[in-house]
Amino acid sequence: MIYICVMRELCSLKGHHREVTSIAWHPLYESVFASGGMDGTLLYWNIGPKGSEDPAARVNFAHDMAIWDMKWHPAGHILATGSNDRQTKFWSRNRPGSISGLEGDGEEDEEASEILHDEMELGNHVGIVIGRRGATIIAMQRGTGTKMHVDQVRRVLQIEGTAKQIAAVSKRVGALLDRVSNEYSGPPGGGGDFGGRSAFGGASSSFAGGGGGMIGHYGPGAAGF
Repeated sequence: MIYICVMRELCSLKGHHREVTSIAWHPLYESVFASGGMDGTLLYWNIGPKGSEDPAARVNFAHDMAIWDMKWHPAGHILATGSNDRQTKFWSRNRPGSISGLEGDGEEDEEASEILHDEMELGNHVGIVIGRRGATIIAMQRGTGTKMHVDQVRRVLQIEGTAKQIAAVSKRVGALLDRVSNEYSGPPGGGGDFGGRSAFGGASSSFAGGGGGMIGHYGPGAAGF
């Protein structure tokens, strides 16, 4: 945070684990603001004399994807957030003594942050999930904060993340496969070829068996699990 008049840094706030995608200052209290992250995390800050450089409150997985915009009610008692998960949510202060939705030190938070592994069968739609030059799977990884790997031999999508992240990926991939299945049909015999134009407007693609010109893993650093 920089004071523009004298170009001096006031403080450096660290609380997000992914890119910060939105921020909104409170309409009444100049030291209070909220911020949203690429992984859907919502943070509440108070940097005034009685505040701290640590988040005053944290809502993990407030959205399934990046929070692109947020705005306070003019009275300051409600915050609205909009996300790439196509949802708009409204947030207000908890009742005195309630910790609902806030990060704590209990077993529930540890369980929510536990990293799990899961798989989804892709069948003949391996290429659709990968996307043109890996664009689809990269976008899903960035949007959900997961690590994903397509095993083209077994035709499965391997997912690494928390239970909620894996559920978000499963929902998105399932919706994608349902849409593709309804709009397009594969060739007779159930082979590995996906005929016609792709669901993303690209040219025809063919993915036979476990080969082909597409590499199986896309993601940050292209590293395995």
